[in-house]
Order: sequence, then C-alpha cells, then structure tokens
Amino acid sequence: MLQVQAKLVERRQEGAAQLVSLQAPELTRKLSPGQPVLVQTGQGLDPYLRRTFYPVSLAEEIFTLRLPPSGDRGYATLRMTPLASTLDCLGPIGVGYTFPHGARRILCVGEGDATWTLLPAVIRGDAEGLAVTLAMETTSQRSAISATHLPLTVEYQLATLESSRGRKGRRLREFLPELLTWADAVLAAGSLAFYRLLGDAIEEHRVIFSRGFAQALYPGTFLCGTGACLACATDVAGGRRRVCLRGPVFDLFDLLRA
Repeated sequence: MLQVQAKLVERRQEGAAQLVSLQAPELTRKLSPGQPVLVQTGQGLDPYLRRTFYPVSLAEEIFTLRLPPSGDRGYATLRMTPLASTLDCLGPIGVGYTFPHGARRILCVGEGDATWTLLPAVIRGDAEGLAVTLAMETTSQRSAISATHLPLTVEYQLATLESSRGRKGRRLREFLPELLTWADAVLAAGSLAFYRLLGDAIEEHRVIFSRGFAQALYPGTFLCGTGACLACATDVAGGRRRVCLRGPVFDLFDLLRA
C-alpha cells in the first residue's frame, strides 16, 4: 500500500454527481479495477475518517472518483476542494477484479450506482481484446451510465425499472439467461440481495454454480485499509475474514456459500 499526495487536476459534473480526477502516477499504476482508494477529506487536524472510493476510470497517471449526491461532510469537502490542491490518499486496498485465464467473453453486471465500479474492468478488458458486455439495472434512464463512457466495441444492456414513454420497465433477470450462457466469466457489483439473484440465475441457466466463474465486489467501506482495525471483518469464504485484505472482490460462490 502507498500513501501519496494526489493532485486534483479536473472536476466535471455528471448529472447530479461529480467526477474528480486525481494525478498520482505511482498509485495509479498499481491500481486494478475493483480496488478502492482511501482519501483524506478533511484538512489538518480534522477528525473525520478517510472516505472509501472505487475509481471509475484508470488512466496512465490519473484516476477518477465519482462523488454521488450526499450530505456527507467529507463528500462536501471534496466537492469544494480547489483544482491543483493535493489530497492524501492510501491505496490500493485489497484484491480487485481479474480476468480468468482463457476467458474471452466477459460479462460485467451491476446494480445502480455500484455499476460505476465496473467501468475500469470494462475498459481494460476491451483494451486487451476481450469481448465485453456491460449489463446495468437501475431505477430510471436518467440514473444510468451514459454510453459515452464506454468503448464503441462494448455491448451495453440496460434494464430500467421505471416505465418511460409508454414502455414498461424491465428487470435485469430478463436479460440474464442469454448473457450468462454467452459469458466465460462474470464480474459483478451490487448489493448482497443482487448477488443472490445472480447466483440463482447462474445455477438455473448454467446448471453448475461453482468457483471460478463469477467475481463480486463486497459492498462496504474501510477505515484503516490494513486489516488492523477489524471493522470490515465479515463471514465470507468459509470463515471470518477481513474484507480489506481478502477482498473486496471475492468469488461469488464464496460470498453466497460461506
């Protein structure tokens, strides 16, 4: 893990959210999709803890964070931090997503805002010549990820629960049978309830649900990022584990069959 001073080089609005780009070459090169960064959001002796962010973009020297609408004081501070300021960052934390050896077709499937954490994996997989599909379930078209964030060669499947323009809303489970039989591997981001739905769909449409097919990001935040505080310990992968060390990306089988 590194502790670096990252320079704030860009800020732009994305609907009600804000995208903040930080320049930290040494840290960015070590980050893998799905690995979080802990950012100090206060100044000086501010007592508030670091905030956990999952980069939504990884460039050669720059990583980008997304600040959703929130009343959190730390988020508010980051929204107002001037350009060219430096932010104290710790990372990378734990284990991120990987592309299984021999997998050529990658399905990235997400629920709501958690889907943003999959974007670095989508872009990296496409850059490595893999066939990538991103499937997102969200409440409305307005809260969906814009296709402009995706490479042109990535297939995008969007399920919006809210009806619009006379069209009935659709759930992601309607797309899953075809997508799961197509994919060699699945990368997922969402809630535990979402993962249970995904696990049931895998069992139904691929017959066998076992380790090695699907990875999932355990939903949570971290305090120290080193495992010392034990605040992130949870029952997963056959025992009580520190998510910041063993995760936050786990095999989906271990999340659901722990």
